[in-house]
Amino acid sequence: MLSPEIREKLKDETYLTRHLAAMAALRKIRNAPWYDAHFLRFYEVAQHYLSAIAPEKLGTFVAGFDPIRPDRNCTLEPVARLFDEDTRDEIKQVVTNLTPAQLESHEEDGFGRAILHDHPFFSQLQQQIIPLVSDLAGRELAIGYNFLCLYGDQGRCDLHMDEPRSMYTLDYCIDQSVDWPIHFSDCVDWPDAHQMQSWTPQQVLDDPQLGFASRVIEPGSAILFTGSSQWHYRDPIPAGNFCQLLFFHFYPAGYEQLVKPALWHSYFDMPLLEPLCDLFEQGYRTVQEGRQEPESAVR
Repeated sequence: MLSPEIREKLKDETYLTRHLAAMAALRKIRNAPWYDAHFLRFYEVAQHYLSAIAPEKLGTFVAGFDPIRPDRNCTLEPVARLFDEDTRDEIKQVVTNLTPAQLESHEEDGFGRAILHDHPFFSQLQQQIIPLVSDLAGRELAIGYNFLCLYGDQGRCDLHMDEPRSMYTLDYCIDQSVDWPIHFSDCVDWPDAHQMQSWTPQQVLDDPQLGFASRVIEPGSAILFTGSSQWHYRDPIPAGNFCQLLFFHFYPAGYEQLVKPALWHSYFDMPLLEPLCDLFEQGYRTVQEGRQEPESAVR
């Protein structure tokens, strides 16, 4: 159901025409089949939308994403001791003191993990490490968000690529009961709409050009990677084990509106994108050919 704000805007004929084109583009470009794929899907939707109503704007739109496109020269940057022992003990104490009511449980089935976004103490730590991570990345960074992942003995993390709001991820291991490798591909270009619709994880894993490498992050250590251009995954954790991870996500400073699809009309100063961005902001639900599409909200 459309929000009251959108329904009010639909009284304007120009907005209504663009809204219908936006809905057609959303129906044309279906959800990609990996976790955290909404951004790239929205990027493809916006290109399809502009091609239909304002093709002369398409080049400017596509070129505008250059600051957050994959860096083909990206590397994995290990950090042996991210925090001192007192800080690490404080992190562990925060985790110990969390109650079930504070944790988000919606990823227990798919990932075998309880999570928590933007805990105040972890956000404070993230602010402190911006200079370090910016130095490792070779560019000034801004904070995307952070989240705690408490993996139990059903822990897994299927192959995926992150959204650009978490373009750079510093993956910190708080504690674990067993070495649990994470696997990274080389940096790659963003998949296009056709590639997203035909995508299978096995196809990616079997590609010898992707150069997958494995890393074990020891407790107290971290690794920086470029998750929006590196496929990455973890196999199921060995039975009876656990792993506690803290992810600090960053994106290039100055591009907050670019990494949030709902703000693209403002970033590009293109009012014609507003109906599409309104749908991105609301999330939407539609039925096509008897299949219900899951709601996709922009975080």
